[in-house]
Amino acid sequence: MSGLEVAGVVLGVLPLLVSALEHYNEGLDPIKAFWGWERELPQFIRKLRNQHVHYEQTLKLLLAPITEDAELADMVANPGQGLWKDAEIAIKLENRLNESYKAYIGTIADIEGIMKKIASKLDLGSGNSMTRDNLETLLSANPQKADNKFEFSKRIKFSISKKRIKGLLEDLNECNKELERFTDKSERLEPYRSAWKASQVAPLQRVQRYAKRLHDVLSLAWTCSCNASHSTTLRLEPRAITARSKNMKIKGRQGDVTCFKVCFSSSSSPWTWQEAEIRVEDQPSDQGSLRTPGCSGKVQFTTLPPTPSPPAESRAGGPSDSLKTDLQEIDDICHAICKANLTTPRAGFLLDPHGKLRGIYPVDDDSHQASAIWQGQTVTLKDLLGGKGAPLSKSDRLTRRERYMLAVTLASSILQLHTTPWLTNRWDKNDIIFLRAVGGPHSVDASNPYIVHKQLHPSLYSSGGLDSFGNQNSALLALGLMLLELYFGGLYEQQHSFSCGPDFANIDTALGMLQVAHQWVKEEKENLSAGFLGAVSYCLRCYADPRSSLQDPVCLQAALENIVLPLHEELCHFMGTI
Repeated sequence: MSGLEVAGVVLGVLPLLVSALEHYNEGLDPIKAFWGWERELPQFIRKLRNQHVHYEQTLKLLLAPITEDAELADMVANPGQGLWKDAEIAIKLENRLNESYKAYIGTIADIEGIMKKIASKLDLGSGNSMTRDNLETLLSANPQKADNKFEFSKRIKFSISKKRIKGLLEDLNECNKELERFTDKSERLEPYRSAWKASQVAPLQRVQRYAKRLHDVLSLAWTCSCNASHSTTLRLEPRAITARSKNMKIKGRQGDVTCFKVCFSSSSSPWTWQEAEIRVEDQPSDQGSLRTPGCSGKVQFTTLPPTPSPPAESRAGGPSDSLKTDLQEIDDICHAICKANLTTPRAGFLLDPHGKLRGIYPVDDDSHQASAIWQGQTVTLKDLLGGKGAPLSKSDRLTRRERYMLAVTLASSILQLHTTPWLTNRWDKNDIIFLRAVGGPHSVDASNPYIVHKQLHPSLYSSGGLDSFGNQNSALLALGLMLLELYFGGLYEQQHSFSCGPDFANIDTALGMLQVAHQWVKEEKENLSAGFLGAVSYCLRCYADPRSSLQDPVCLQAALENIVLPLHEELCHFMGTI
């Protein structure tokens, strides 16, 4: 039973106990009246009634922001039933209370215990051993009438000392005060929580805008007359996302929100491979887009490590102000690369606020391996998970650390690119590639995944031709399956012999993918870590929920909290950094 259900049962039992004590008082035994019960029992009843009113008002304050007026009225009128069992409202309650949720539910459980102790002394046909189920049975056996009264078929007996009932009422009063304090502080913290959420979503939305602008420009920048085919791959990066708790930070390079790494390839000479860095300058509409109303700079919920000094790439990679004015507009990337006389591994481009691509300038990256050793050779994620059938060499086999890092990067990239043509609903393991070196101990650069993107005509994207399954969350379904493969270190075909019906024969169908993922989770849930199990389950739920859309900021924030951050926490635990 959820905490919300317990709260509802308590709300229903309180007035029942008040009414039962009133019924008992009306037929009070003369002997007990002689010992002072006739004078003190009405006081106990009044105090219990006041605690019921106090408890109901506190619940209304807590539930009002997360329910409709009609829903709240129904919950108050039918305590412990209907909407009190609603999983969505329970999740909203947990999110609203946040860090105080467990303490709040613990206090509700204490009140429930007090109700059990009082009810166990009332002979209502329920016996002396009160359990949570007994309270529900007690409530259902004594329904409230239309006039908010209760009827009892026999004379009620009540056996408890005055000292005992007085102590229970004092405990109940303290519990109600705790609930009120939790509710009040949660209400006061809500603006800051909302500001934190907005501050996390805003950078993702800005990356989405920049990535789409970049794609639109690059799609029109291949006007050469050569017969070679050209393609672009975009490096996937986790970007800078700050977590609200546990001092987590998904670290990205300084300035990487406005900087994209890509690789251009050509099927024939004079060039076949060129790595590039493209910096996107803010448009006027982007200025100040990350400011959050009501968020004071003096409020800080986490203690993050000092920002490190920017690496050489960030210090020296961008063009100087004087160089920016000299950069020429580029209409044809192929021609520009042929003409450029670069002395560095990467070519630098600038996407100005007017949507013009400018360049080329040299980018010096001390941490980057010499471009010559890559020579444009690539390997897919499917290959690294054993897709070629042959046993993987030791240098090609992904370590657990690499698989955990890839999980974080892929999950974060979904949130950054899902609204852009870089990432289609049909993406899978074959679209994720890595650069392969000619030799050396580490032949695959597993820390820097790229997503394949062929230079297709823009009309193919606007027409929806790449929307494979007709579901706006199909990319999350594919992510969930890839997370399972990364966790177990192999393809699902090689891990299990699934039998999911006729649709399983075609894994390219959404139904086939969903069946595979569900069965895999069902069979291996005891072996999955909490972070991966939660992230995969959330991906599958979002895919199946027609109300969920990553284009909705609320859903985007929820995906960040339920997919990316648990995976990052898992990585940090594995690496011993938290």
